Amino acid sequence: MRAELPPGTHSRILRPEGIRWRGRLHHASWITGHVTAQVLVRPRTFPGHGIDVYHPSGRLLGAALPITPASTDGAPMTDTGAETGTDSSTGSETASVAAGAGGAEPDFYLNLADARVVATEALLEAGENIADTIDARAMSCIYGDAGLGKTFSVLAALKEVAADLVLFLQFRSRPTPRDIRLELFNLLNLEGKAPTHPSEFDTLLKNSLTRRPYVLAYDEAQQFSRECFEFVRHLWDTGKGANRPAVLFIGGEECYKTLYNEPALASRIYIWQEFTPMEPEEVLKNIPHFHPLWANASPELINYIDQEAGAGTFRMWSKITYHILEGMKRRGLDEVDETIARWAIRRVRPPRQRHRRDESR
Repeated sequence: MRAELPPGTHSRILRPEGIRWRGRLHHASWITGHVTAQVLVRPRTFPGHGIDVYHPSGRLLGAALPITPASTDGAPMTDTGAETGTDSSTGSETASVAAGAGGAEPDFYLNLADARVVATEALLEAGENIADTIDARAMSCIYGDAGLGKTFSVLAALKEVAADLVLFLQFRSRPTPRDIRLELFNLLNLEGKAPTHPSEFDTLLKNSLTRRPYVLAYDEAQQFSRECFEFVRHLWDTGKGANRPAVLFIGGEECYKTLYNEPALASRIYIWQEFTPMEPEEVLKNIPHFHPLWANASPELINYIDQEAGAGTFRMWSKITYHILEGMKRRGLDEVDETIARWAIRRVRPPRQRHRRDESR
């Protein structure tokens, strides 16, 4: 029996590089098993959140997010907020990034020049999860160790949301509910002085948050106490339907543990996503597309660097790349080799612990 399709669906061909929709290429990890097939697509609720893809029978296959055209050997790069157009001199598609969309701008560690956003499985999954969370007006948790690209991926995905709808909160030390109230008061640009009584303050925030479809992104949420999570849950619980804010918690392992160990909180988390280091095969696939320095590097060299210091994290690879570029400039080198790589690794890796000799000897 054919399922009833949502209105506004359009026929497209699913190809290895993805699906083209309104001048932009869309991709997702699940597409690999469905290449060269006719499908039906429909834009998602919020502009820029990608498309839902359906089998001709009406069965939902999954979501796909906008990316840039694939590189020469097929590794897609994300298009964080780009609008595509046509270069009249060549007839080819070009991309121009709209700066500032979705609030904070994702950037690379050390502002590494010429670095590119690689459409890893984790980044694509995060984009899809965030889009689903916003569509459902739900709460989700993205967690993992430092340096794995959690915040970067969230900011890249949120660039597809209108900047004035994203409230991005980040605290340097352990905040209190009062700190969160004050930060929301400032981000919402509310007039007058902030209320001093908690109940009065909460009423003001709840009324303000229901006026528009806001997205609340709490970064470094491992700093949150149970009381802070409960306060955010209270704000979220009071909303209804489309007037309820979507909430994203981004943080380390403590963020996950605190939420998971509180049934009232854990039961409200719509999607859990854990970020983990890239596996060796992912490193070999992704790093050559991360920066031109690695485009022609041998797999053996990339493997060596990752085992010694890269650890499957883009933050460490950014640091290593930065040092190598500086070292090559000083030495007048044109290509990266193991010698300059060893020099950079000594700089980025903490000194090995030296055990003191037994004084009795």
